[in-house]
Amino acid sequence: MTLSPRVAHSAYYAAHIGKSLLWTASDLVTIYALVSLFGVDPALAGWLFLGGLAANALADLCVGAWLDRHPQHRRRVAGVGLTGAALIFPMTILAATSGNAVLIAATLAFRLCYAAYDVPHNAMLTRLAATAAGTATRLSRGRTIGTGIAAGAVGLALSRWRDAATLPVMLWLIAGTALILGSALLPLLPRAMPLRVGAAVPTGPGLPWGFLAGSLIGIVALGALTKAMLQLPTTIAHPDAGTTVLLLTAGRVLAALVPFAVYDARRGLILLASLYLIAIPVMAVLLRLEGWPMILILGLLLGCTNLLDWTLLPLLARGARSYGFYTMAAKLALGGAGLTMTAALGDHTTFAPDAFTTFVAALLGACAVAAWCVWPRRRIAPTNSRGFHA
Repeated sequence: MTLSPRVAHSAYYAAHIGKSLLWTASDLVTIYALVSLFGVDPALAGWLFLGGLAANALADLCVGAWLDRHPQHRRRVAGVGLTGAALIFPMTILAATSGNAVLIAATLAFRLCYAAYDVPHNAMLTRLAATAAGTATRLSRGRTIGTGIAAGAVGLALSRWRDAATLPVMLWLIAGTALILGSALLPLLPRAMPLRVGAAVPTGPGLPWGFLAGSLIGIVALGALTKAMLQLPTTIAHPDAGTTVLLLTAGRVLAALVPFAVYDARRGLILLASLYLIAIPVMAVLLRLEGWPMILILGLLLGCTNLLDWTLLPLLARGARSYGFYTMAAKLALGGAGLTMTAALGDHTTFAPDAFTTFVAALLGACAVAAWCVWPRRRIAPTNSRGFHA
């Protein structure tokens, strides 16, 4: 890498904003636009979203495994993936006028192209984090802020271009901006990079099972709780859905300001486990309060755990396969969070007070399990000067 660390990190942050524009827009806009603006059957829209997410998750694993065996193609794969994702993204909504087959094809193509860019982008953390101690934490903070910027931009764009006539303008603006910003990653990608000195490509996830299990349990628990904020019982005073989403997003962005200092994997794992333990009494108290404080602090907790996850990944991962496996599992866990919440909700549109109390108790119990899984039980292998495991 010939660029200075500061320039390289700035380019990575710009690329993350570009990638997050596509991800956030596909997450927040797709179902709303298909159902409300183009008259697509809600069940079809829901299955499209779930099927596309599942295809994306599987593609993450496949791309990571392939790039570990062919690292010289990282830049080419990322470039093709970014271009394809940006060009196809608007069609995941606009193709609704061309029939279901075209819409399904566009959705799958977008998710597959996105994975081809997403995995090299995430795996670049290992190389960038090797420049100095504490860099992994700074990079994770930058990712957190970048995701917040992208979410805010999509929200503002949707408030301006939100009908069937003007929506294409918003979609193509997002796609063009994502293409420009995302291309900042390409010069950073090496044509070939040894992922682990003197070692074969890992056959498993390439991550400690305790970290992987605890992180995924935590994603399901806190993710289900955030989704439940939109279905609170009528006995609890709470903001409207739009304000709730903004408060959760604000809390996640504020997580970047929390003064974490992670210089080694063991300390990071202890910090992550402690955060899940702290979440139990904090949320037990906050969920008895009314109004916005509990929602903002829930977003902060979710943001802090996500920040630590992505701080630990460069310290624990053993190649692109590790990043592909983690992103695949995390996306499936996000889907699991939604299924957990809807299963607890049952046939109701809001939680009954007793059901909500039971639901929260179960999720806080899951946080305790997550903490137990994450807590390191043996010495973590140190990293050498190049950031690869010794």
